[in-house]
Amino acid sequence: MDILLPPSGTGPGVLVAHPWWGLNRIIRDYGAALAEQGFVVALPDLFGGDVTTSIEVAETQIRKHWETANPLLDAALDQLGEHRAVTGNGLGAVGFSFGGFHLLEMIDRGDTRLARLVVYYATHPIPAQHVPIMAHLASDDPYESEADMDALAANIGEAAYTYLGTKHWFAEADRPEYNAAAAALAFDRTIAFLHG
Repeated sequence: MDILLPPSGTGPGVLVAHPWWGLNRIIRDYGAALAEQGFVVALPDLFGGDVTTSIEVAETQIRKHWETANPLLDAALDQLGEHRAVTGNGLGAVGFSFGGFHLLEMIDRGDTRLARLVVYYATHPIPAQHVPIMAHLASDDPYESEADMDALAANIGEAAYTYLGTKHWFAEADRPEYNAAAAALAFDRTIAFLHG
């Protein structure tokens, strides 16, 4: 797992969980941008080096790595929490699609290590009482049902944002669905939210 340090050398810990493409350059760049904003960033590789740009291969990758994703996230959070550069109480996390689903699942099963969570185009049932969660949702998303998005938004309230005219993967610059304006706004909101 890569750990990226901020310019100051210390800061709040934030884990970034990648989408079903794997730990690609886009997610590494996102983690580097978070580090520049003052965070100690953990970038776990949940797919053992497997990276793709193909939806068909990605579907194979998530089946191959589904059962090991949660244990790897557990270990990554432990490692980040114990890192000498991490300051503050509790950890933050950002999850994209596949990674976001698994982080929401951790909240659902009562994991207490996360103090704040941001998800991009991901849903999962969560309890009524939970840590602060922010969601960046696409207005046209074939991978998330409207009912699931509405349920998550109702649970987390004003921290649920739907970006008009966007599709799944709108925040990932290597995808045809990329929307630069929505991605920049979501990133700014994420930074403010993670800083609390």
